[in-house]
Amino acid sequence: MIVEVLVTLFLVWFIWFFVDAYMKRKNMPPGPFPYPFLGNIPQIMSADPVRPFSKLAETYGDMYTLTFPQGMTVILNTATLVREARLAPGKQEDLMGKTPDSIYPFTEIMGDNLTTCDYSPAHTFKRKVFVSAMHTFGAGLEQAAVRAGHAVNLAMNEIEKKPDRHFSPKSILESCFVVQLWEWLTSEQISLSDPVVKDMNELGEILSRCAVLVTVYQLLPFLRYLPTSANRDIKRAEEIREKVFPPSYRAIQNSYTAGTARHLTDSFISAYQKELAKEIRKDIGTKDTAIPGLMMNVVVVGSETTSTWLTWFFLYMVLFPKVQRKIHEELDEVVGRDRVPNRQDAENLPYLQAALCEVGRICRMVEVVGTNAIRDTSIAGYHIPKGTFVGLNIQKVHENERDWPEPRKFKPERFLDEDGKFVGWTKKNAFLPFGIGRRECPGQPLARVSMYSFASALLHRYEFDLPEGAEMPSIKVSIPQVVARPDDYLVVAKPRELNVEF
Repeated sequence: MIVEVLVTLFLVWFIWFFVDAYMKRKNMPPGPFPYPFLGNIPQIMSADPVRPFSKLAETYGDMYTLTFPQGMTVILNTATLVREARLAPGKQEDLMGKTPDSIYPFTEIMGDNLTTCDYSPAHTFKRKVFVSAMHTFGAGLEQAAVRAGHAVNLAMNEIEKKPDRHFSPKSILESCFVVQLWEWLTSEQISLSDPVVKDMNELGEILSRCAVLVTVYQLLPFLRYLPTSANRDIKRAEEIREKVFPPSYRAIQNSYTAGTARHLTDSFISAYQKELAKEIRKDIGTKDTAIPGLMMNVVVVGSETTSTWLTWFFLYMVLFPKVQRKIHEELDEVVGRDRVPNRQDAENLPYLQAALCEVGRICRMVEVVGTNAIRDTSIAGYHIPKGTFVGLNIQKVHENERDWPEPRKFKPERFLDEDGKFVGWTKKNAFLPFGIGRRECPGQPLARVSMYSFASALLHRYEFDLPEGAEMPSIKVSIPQVVARPDDYLVVAKPRELNVEF
């Protein structure tokens, strides 16, 4: 009798599950039907360990639905759909949410941070502060480019120290970008052995290890409370965050003088006070938590993405020596060999900037970024319920043949017009390396300055090649990562004949 009752209950539950799943998804985009308890995690795990969402797009098309234990996900795979979702009139705020469960454990690691903060008056206020501060600081981008010189020189010094100038771009660039961003934040010129650099590199490693944990914690939320190595990593990341940013902010606040912007953190403080004077809402958080969070956003997110982008850039330089030679010729024509490149040269170096953009398009650095719907909305006529995580498949957007003919070919010319001029970072509708809409990266002007400064200076001084007898590095990413780097590789920097010293 008991067995019969249990079997009956199981059948009733089983039928209820299928009916409930069908009813929830009937007006949503198509996608693989979910398993009980597991949702679509089995299909994701079997698709591709590194690029599962792009692999699933081959079967389910431009837009599809997935079910996770914590809720529904919709993946967008074309620029047209992404732009509709983020920019359609009257819908710009529909996808502003970031519910903690959808991105755990990054919410714990990053704390009160613009990148991971859910949509709220506090998020809106912090974004206004960041954008206002960037406007103030951005007016002095020339000075920012000059300040990049310290970090660039450190990179060159490190290269010169290596036997036969054989080095790993990843290891040098990660640390040098921390140095550069820290100087922009605080005006301090630190060394590559500074504790801040070591702490940020450790934090970056933790973030990379946590890349695969989002799905695991959604499937097994009780793991958050167990003494696992992953949870120890999370606690360590929190310790680093509190050790580095709040004390630095307090020291700057104590020496802050209104009307004087010594660095980006001063701009944050000034912008906070200016925006606070216009704010009527009370639930916007406090300056003592908001500004350290913004500082962390600059260093952690900025160094991770820009150093990875340039790690890919130098890989493509050695894989495509003709492109590198063309950049060398352009540098020699515009800059010459009697001085170093500066920011004013940028507009006269269209091929270099085009190559930077093409690397950002082709390298598959980020697969999916996304947000949650804060209200019921629609995309392409499909219903998107409140709370749904809407992921923008940037990789798939950047390799869509409708926007990029021969998408897997490395062609910097895509970003040049008929006259050979650089079309700019924002003119291509399907080029979205910094996201789009009200959740796009607000620090992208600094990222562009950073990458240009390093790429122009290093290529002006060196020719990069593979060490003799070295195997050709692969452009495939072998393990899941938040920001996907190529497998580590070595290059050799061969000095070019110049009449300047660094």
